[in-house]
Formats: sequence, structure tokens, C-alpha cells
Amino acid sequence: MNTISILGCGWLGKPLASAFLSRKFSVKGSTTSSEKMEALKKNGIEAFQIAFQPAFVGDSVFFDSEILIINIPPRAKSLGEEFHLQQIENILEECKKSETLQKIVFVSSTSVYPNLEKEMKEDNANPKHFLFMAENLVKNFCKNHNKQHLIIRFGGLMGYDRNPCKYFTSQTSADYSRVNYIHQDDAVGAILSLVEENIWDETFNIVSPEHPTRSEIWAKCGENKPEASSKNRDSSKKIISIENFSSKSQYQFLFPDPLAFKYL
Repeated sequence: MNTISILGCGWLGKPLASAFLSRKFSVKGSTTSSEKMEALKKNGIEAFQIAFQPAFVGDSVFFDSEILIINIPPRAKSLGEEFHLQQIENILEECKKSETLQKIVFVSSTSVYPNLEKEMKEDNANPKHFLFMAENLVKNFCKNHNKQHLIIRFGGLMGYDRNPCKYFTSQTSADYSRVNYIHQDDAVGAILSLVEENIWDETFNIVSPEHPTRSEIWAKCGENKPEASSKNRDSSKKIISIENFSSKSQYQFLFPDPLAFKYL
């Protein structure tokens, strides 16, 4: 049986764990909260309470799987960028102890790209961005320890309870920047597809193929949308390219257009 450990079974990690379970994987999942352990167990996930503060707190048995998915929020604004880098270093120290670990998936973000009005491909990342540095920690570890890696840079994660209308202000109505969103179902589906297709040692941008403007998203917000602003807002035309992903994976998006995303 294929075994997988998902470090961070929250908004994305929990449905991801369920998806792998449906494919007959044996799944370990972590949470930092003892209160959430039972919910993971009820879903058939072997639950572990794990934290990196940034030092490791938990049971190293969690890392005894063939595949590890690192899916923890950086919290750079509250804890600082260096804290997250120390977390990744300590995670990789635990990986050294595992005799079964073969592959590591690192969930990153398109925030690694500068805010320039151009199409962003994987090699356009800012080398000084802390997440880019974290990616390199994972890649170098895998290279030095004969393991395979996969770096996934998601755009804005939306869907279900994450509705962009909750985060919009009155200025959004006049914002003509393009969005780079990805629905939760597609984020889960893309990771699952890449693992099942056995695609490794790659870095991929993964966002929806369509890029409506923020003003178009605002127009779909319905009765609860903020009052419109008559003042045009400076906007960015940055588009995240998924050409690399689409050329190497057979994955078909469930929600290619953010204007058609499904929300609660």
C-alpha cells in the first residue's frame, strides 16, 4: 500500500488527505491542535499532533511514509520570515531519520513572484523571497539525500467558505488587475494527479487557466458586495502562467474560470 504523510491537515490538507484515502493510500495527517485530532480520525486519517515552533514537537513516526507533503502556512507577518525557514530546516532534519521516505511535495505560493505587469513563469521568481529560499532548502535536501521533490506554487486558494467577496473593499469595483485564483477542488486534484502520474523533480505554478479582473469578481458578489467606488485603483496585470504544468500533466481543471467557482 502507498503511504503518505500530510504535514498540515487544515483547509487544504484535510480534503487532500480524504482524496488520497479514496485512492487507497494509507494516510497520516498532522494538526497542531488536540481538538482537531478526533475530526481527522473520523475521516480515516491516522492523526498526529505535530508542531514546529520552530523546534519539532511530536512523534517522528509521522515521517515514516513514502511521500511527505509539507503544507504549513508561513505566518511570516506574525512570526517573521526566518521563523518559517527554521521550520523547514527542522522538518528536513526529521526527514533524515525516516528510512521509508522517498519523495517530498512542498506547497508554496505564487507570492514568490515580483509584482510586475508580465506573465510569470517558474523561472521568474524573486530569489530573495523567503518562500523561494524554503523551496531551495527542500530541493537541495532531496538532491543530497537521493530523494525526489515536487514544488507546487498555488495562487489564491478559494472555494467553499473562502469567498473573495469576504475580502473585497469598496475599491475592488474599480480594480482591473487580473486574479490568479485556484479552487480548493482543483488544488487537491492537481496534487493527486501529479502524484499518480509520477511526475517529480519539477516546480509548477498551479492556478485556474482563466484570469478575470477583480472588478468582474466584485460584480458577481451579489447583494452583500461593498459599495462601489468611483475612483480607479492602480492595478497589476501580472498573470501566472501554467504552461509548464499543462504541458506535463494530464490534469483537467474542474473550475477553469474563477467566475464560476463554487462557494458555500
